[in-house]
Amino acid sequence: MTGNGTKGAGRRIVVGIDGSAPSKAALRWAVGQAVLTGAAVHAVAAWEYPSLYGWFAPMVDDGFEQSARRRLTVEVDEVIGPQRPVPVEESLVLGHAAEVLLEAAGGADLLVLGSRGRGTFARTLLGSVSARCAVHGTCPVVIVRADGTATAPTPLAAAGAAEGLAGGGGEPAVRTKDWRLSLHLVEDRDTTRVHAVLDADGAVLHSDALAHRNPQDAPAPAVGDDFAVGRALIDLGHQLLRAGTHGATGPAEE
Repeated sequence: MTGNGTKGAGRRIVVGIDGSAPSKAALRWAVGQAVLTGAAVHAVAAWEYPSLYGWFAPMVDDGFEQSARRRLTVEVDEVIGPQRPVPVEESLVLGHAAEVLLEAAGGADLLVLGSRGRGTFARTLLGSVSARCAVHGTCPVVIVRADGTATAPTPLAAAGAAEGLAGGGGEPAVRTKDWRLSLHLVEDRDTTRVHAVLDADGAVLHSDALAHRNPQDAPAPAVGDDFAVGRALIDLGHQLLRAGTHGATGPAEE
């Protein structure tokens, strides 16, 4: 951690970093807010191992992580300079971006995110990540666009949940829905294909995925099923997140 200043001890602003223009704008905004409030900035980037051929990915050496860590430091220095006006901590964490950021933001004053990322070394779209964090964050979430403009902090998810339990606004406190998922698997020698259909309360989504056995691996159809179904479900999840982000932000954010 580097920087100076002692006021606002214990205050912390977490900002998601992924190399995109909105991400850099979010970091600038977070530093500006930290200067005003005396908070420290925690720059957090998520990373995952690259997808490799076959069902079983071989171990990856530390070079990939070290390279990602260097890029994180370079981006922070590029945006705010090596002479940092506030204390800045950098964290590179293995895992899904939304989960990493939500955990890092526990107990923070603010979570600041770019409106849409390109996932240069986190392999993620901050469009869907920011939407998930805005819903599930335990602290206020600020979304910053590439031009530096920002949304007002979102209300705490817990506060919204409390309103729902109280039955405010005339809406039922609890509603239940049934979404139907069907999976069709075809095993053809060393290839497993899956067609998945999700009926999401009337909106039907489709996904096709497959898994190939690495010739060096022993035949294991059950493993192929797991990978093919997992990939189909991931694709369905991405479709749902894109639909949710579009519904929450409107076409202007696309």
